[in-house]
Amino acid sequence: MITLKNAKYVMELSNVGAEIHSLINTQQGNQYIWNGDPAFWGRHTPLLFPVTGPLPDGHIQVQGKSYPMPVNGFARDMPFQVLSHTETEAVFLLSSNEETKAFYPFDFSLQVTHTLLDDGYRSTAQIKANEQLWCTFGWHPAFSLDMNQNGADLSTFVVEFEQEESVDRLYPVNGIFKTEKQFLHHQKTLQLSRTETDKGPIVLNGLRSAWVKLSSTQGKHSVTVQRADMPTLVIWTKEQLHAQFICVEPMYSFQDAARNPELSKMEGMLHLAAGESRTFSNAFTFN
Repeated sequence: MITLKNAKYVMELSNVGAEIHSLINTQQGNQYIWNGDPAFWGRHTPLLFPVTGPLPDGHIQVQGKSYPMPVNGFARDMPFQVLSHTETEAVFLLSSNEETKAFYPFDFSLQVTHTLLDDGYRSTAQIKANEQLWCTFGWHPAFSLDMNQNGADLSTFVVEFEQEESVDRLYPVNGIFKTEKQFLHHQKTLQLSRTETDKGPIVLNGLRSAWVKLSSTQGKHSVTVQRADMPTLVIWTKEQLHAQFICVEPMYSFQDAARNPELSKMEGMLHLAAGESRTFSNAFTFN
């Protein structure tokens, strides 16, 4: 584990998946990140690359050749090289190799930087294409419902939007999206409930808000997620298990298993020419 610290926070990170495992406010003792209890969901803040969401038969195709691909990609389970580590920042690198090419036959690099801020942290991912490729990317942070140290129920939490929103909601049933029309209808808040999260991920496209805020009526601590240039927002917790976490996930895209398996034709994919790169940088701030 790598430890970052400043005057207010201590962060624990793993080189596997360049994943944040813990973020504690040392002044008040509250933990913002889900503890990864495997009885519910054994992850904390995985990154998603080079695909997000379920795939047709668990495979992708590249020029007609089939490759197995885990749901949400392989990068979250790969060991990253630690390029640098200071008291408040860690830089990780995943480069294509024989293991990655069993899933994804492209030469690439994925550099991830986590930086502690006075009011939270910033996560930055730079994807560099060493040859023409197609990919997508997303952050998948799980925030603890116990951030107020009181065992608050999910139903006490609200997602607040910067702007009034009117959008449909997508959610997968057996891997295929269904649409709930006008899920948000001229509203700035979404009251969370197990009824809605038990249907599956709340997938929202077309939001205007630059940020969303997660807070509870049962305490003062909250999380604000800056969406930056991520077009999709996903809200998710483990279905049917009443786990004490909720994920608020800025993503480039999130698609279902009905999509074309050929990467060059797959909906929602980012195309990079040889030598091109794309950077995603999102701040997560806390009260």
